[in-house]
Amino acid sequence: MKTWLVNSNSNRDPAHIFMLRQNKAAAFYECADKVDQISKGDLVLLYHNNNRIIAVGCVVAPPNKGHEIFGTAMNSEEHSVDVNWLWKTTLDPKTGEPTSSPINRHDIGKVSGGIDMVRKTVVDVTEKVDYQKLLSEIARVQNF
Repeated sequence: MKTWLVNSNSNRDPAHIFMLRQNKAAAFYECADKVDQISKGDLVLLYHNNNRIIAVGCVVAPPNKGHEIFGTAMNSEEHSVDVNWLWKTTLDPKTGEPTSSPINRHDIGKVSGGIDMVRKTVVDVTEKVDYQKLLSEIARVQNF
C-alpha cells in the first residue's frame, strides 16, 4: 500500500467538487497519466489550495481513463481512480470552498515542515506521512 497526495486544483471547472461528489481522485491533461501509478488499496490524500487536505480515502478500483465531466468528454485528458472517502470536508454549496476544518499537510509529516508537493499533481508520500498524526487529525476535524 502506498499513500498519494493528489492535487485537486485544475485550470478548468472546480475539480475538487467533482472528485468529492463522484468519489474519485483525478488528474487532467499533461498530468493525467500520473494517476496510473495509483493502485487499488492505496490511500489518497486529496489536496486543495493553501496546504489543505480536504479528503482522505482508500482506492477501490484500478485507474480508469476518461469519462464525462461537466458535460465534456474527457477521454485522454483525464485519468482517475475510484475512492471510498473515509473522511472529507464539507463544501459551501454556493462557492464550493471547504467549510469545515481541513487537515494541514504540514501537520502530518514525519519531519518538521510536513509534506512537500512542489507544484506536482500526484506525489507518492508513503515515507513522508506520520500515520499516527494523520489519524489524530482526522479525529480532530471529523464532523458527526
